[in-house]
Amino acid sequence: MIRNAILAAISILPLWHGAARAMPTLATPGALTSATAATFTPFEFVRDGQVTGFDIDLAAAMAARLHLRPVTVNMQFDGLIPALQGGRVDFINSAMYISPERARAVDFVPYLQVANVVMVSAARPGGITGNDLSLCGRQVAVTLGGIEDDNARDASARCRAAGRPALDVLSFPTGQDTAMNLRAGRVDAAFDSVYGAVTLMHDMPGVYAVAGRPFGTDAWIGFAVRRGDTAMRDMLAGALHAVRADGTFDALVRRWDLPPAEQVDTAAQGQVRRGGLWRGLAACWGYFASWLFFEAALMTLLVTILSLAAGCVIGLGAALMQSSRLRVAQVVVALYLWLFRGTPVLLQIVFVYNVLPGFGLRLSALLSAVLALSLNEGAYMAEIIRAGLRAIRPGQRTAGLALGLTPVGVMRHIVAPQAFRVIVPMLGNQAIGMLKTSALVSVIAVEDLLLVANQAASASFRYLEALSAAGLYYLALTTLFMLGQSVLERRLDPAVRATGGTLLARLGRMVGSAGDAR
Repeated sequence: MIRNAILAAISILPLWHGAARAMPTLATPGALTSATAATFTPFEFVRDGQVTGFDIDLAAAMAARLHLRPVTVNMQFDGLIPALQGGRVDFINSAMYISPERARAVDFVPYLQVANVVMVSAARPGGITGNDLSLCGRQVAVTLGGIEDDNARDASARCRAAGRPALDVLSFPTGQDTAMNLRAGRVDAAFDSVYGAVTLMHDMPGVYAVAGRPFGTDAWIGFAVRRGDTAMRDMLAGALHAVRADGTFDALVRRWDLPPAEQVDTAAQGQVRRGGLWRGLAACWGYFASWLFFEAALMTLLVTILSLAAGCVIGLGAALMQSSRLRVAQVVVALYLWLFRGTPVLLQIVFVYNVLPGFGLRLSALLSAVLALSLNEGAYMAEIIRAGLRAIRPGQRTAGLALGLTPVGVMRHIVAPQAFRVIVPMLGNQAIGMLKTSALVSVIAVEDLLLVANQAASASFRYLEALSAAGLYYLALTTLFMLGQSVLERRLDPAVRATGGTLLARLGRMVGSAGDAR
């Protein structure tokens, strides 16, 4: 009843009539910027490197009515509401279910009524017949924070009222995660939208089946705007009314095959595709060799290198401040280390991207990611560099000063070269760790390998192939870092230099000597 009351209150939104209403503040002047998590076919997904789907087309049509340029910011679902509240986007356009919990954080403009279904494994239905008592005591997957959570609680209440065990509900971040866990047999059933279930059965024939009939036809999805932002809410409601009135909305519904729930054929399966192993290998190679994945790998490498380089500079400064005799400098560094080593990296990334704009500092997604990762890395590099500096015996510093070197000269010519040789193995570990930590930046719309792989898989449901292709890129980059570390260690090793340098250097001299002999 609470959900219905909220939906009723939201649905009677006033229309925006241009000059009659105040123009809302836009995240980007002249543009209507929306945030989406392009992992929910057919509403939003990635095809040929571009975000597409019903929601994307609907937002473009609404932007045209408002004489604005449509801009879509693609990110992980977890980052949508923080990005909205931080003023990064104007609204969320990601087929977001309207639930009482979400309605307490944001305001909604509902645009489509969506029913849900119970999905089971086509090979192992387990006697589940639909949203009824056959679910009692079963493990059921739902999308975290979605309307499916309410459906699961209602089903559990019915089971307890009938004297049966409640559902064992497992919440996952996205609908794709629920489908993957159902396919793997970790759960007995999953709640999904009727359109998502039909798409799954079409694209993965023989894997999933719908048990029973659609239910929960009072569920709505809508655009989310900042709480209390009536100007934006009314503007979107007016644009939505315009595209409904001129028939554009109905045309998009037909184009993306989104009929009313009672008209959806929930028993239809797609055509089974043969050649599983070779088809999978071909799909994996297709992802790996695509320009989309190559660009994502370059972005991952760029974030890693920039963050590591800046982190080393920050760490060096912090280490020198720790070694100074200034008490204030030592206290400042101690607070810095305590803060950035004591909080999760993901929290720091989201804070820089979504909170700093509230203080007037608005950085791009890439700069926000590099800044957050650099500050975090600097806290660890400070300790590594400090350990390297302390590994040099004090007598060497004294000897350098006695020979007439300045303190800076002692550091540059005596301490730093030896300390660098000590910290190279730890620096290599940090570089590899940074490469893998960079996957967290996908939550703020940096199109790294993980984000691209997840969204490419969401369009075809080939998660094994897409994630394997991303894993191959990570392994290749990690191998390059390990080889670089090995070469650097050999070049800095006095024993290697005493025997004539590295293997490559010796081979070069041998080739040169042979040429001279001829």
